[in-house]
Amino acid sequence: MAKRTRPLAAETGRRVDAAFARLNNARDRSSDLMPVLDMAIGMTGADMGTLQRFDESTDCLELIASRGFSQQSLSFFVIVRRDTNTSCAAAFARRMRVFVEDISTSYLFVGTRELAMLSAGGVAAVQSTPLISSNSRLWGGLSTHFRATQKESAFDLAPLDRLAVQIADRLVKSERSAPHRTMLEDRIGGD
Repeated sequence: MAKRTRPLAAETGRRVDAAFARLNNARDRSSDLMPVLDMAIGMTGADMGTLQRFDESTDCLELIASRGFSQQSLSFFVIVRRDTNTSCAAAFARRMRVFVEDISTSYLFVGTRELAMLSAGGVAAVQSTPLISSNSRLWGGLSTHFRATQKESAFDLAPLDRLAVQIADRLVKSERSAPHRTMLEDRIGGD
């Protein structure tokens, strides 16, 4: 379990800048977003993570980058609607972070297919942070997943909040110049 009490380090800022410099000319955004996802996983001391983009036309989150999940889990969670029993759907609907200390006892998951899938994938706890730009545009969501239960009070999530705004701002800006490609499009062969 990680505890973050310091502000976002200059080195982290440089890594974010480098990742987004690659994104400006990227054809495969999923691969180019992996360093950003890895930073969030590292900041929270998590074991796995996902990055999702909000698709206004379908009013859903689409998985665009992940670390540590099986193909079966990715297929199950590739599209998340607002009414899906997940922390990312709750964060998406509420436009605020959702921290689930123990998925086995959370009202979001008890008795759901989502609980069974997450448990099978080794997830015991999760936090989901919406990616909202500084001009209030919802770009998507960032979730980090833990193999052991967690205590939200043990975390200083302010650095993650700053990273989330920085990610959203950069992605909103980069989308103006280049279309995105989702994991869903990769699976079905879209361009």
